[in-house]
Amino acid sequence: IGDIENGGFMISFIVPAFNEAPTIADTVETIRKVASARDIEGYEIILIDDGSTDGSSDIMKKLSDEDPRIRPIYHEENQGLGKSIIDGIHQASESRFMVVPGDNDISTESLNLMLYYRDAADLILTVPLNKEARPIGRQIISAIYQIMHNAFFGTSVGYLNGPGIWPTERARALDLKSNRFSIISEMNVKLLSTGIPFAEVPIYMQADEP
Repeated sequence: IGDIENGGFMISFIVPAFNEAPTIADTVETIRKVASARDIEGYEIILIDDGSTDGSSDIMKKLSDEDPRIRPIYHEENQGLGKSIIDGIHQASESRFMVVPGDNDISTESLNLMLYYRDAADLILTVPLNKEARPIGRQIISAIYQIMHNAFFGTSVGYLNGPGIWPTERARALDLKSNRFSIISEMNVKLLSTGIPFAEVPIYMQADEP
């Protein structure tokens, strides 16, 4: 599938963050670089401060003051990653969205590749190629998690808990419950159960810092 020219493509980047003051500006810059590389001018960045105590909110305010495409959301208390993402989905104004963690954990190359194939299907899922980049314990837990979900929910995808591109209205209509990172697999399972057309894109995960 070839690259799709901009053609008015619009997307919301949802950035949940809890005490990510050292990395939030870098995350925004990563998004800007990827959007520019894919010739996407119509986008917004929704920053969610989930009750941070390290000055993240001040950084978000400064970033939003400098760029009208950035919209911050502030939680007075920590509510969990799932709630942050759900809030971002309901605040998103574009027809598609991506979730980019505030710790800048998704590589520029992976974000670029997802956007390259953005029109391959309504739902873009990702499959990590370098699972060995994670500690062996996390690899085992992830493999068990994937097998259980495919068995219990009748899905047949390579990876349910990774980054992706989702349709905003369809995700907004879901009764999402999780307040943890499992919000991603919950959203994917519920969307897949509706028969939504999907494509899987191979990506490389960021390795953990030593």
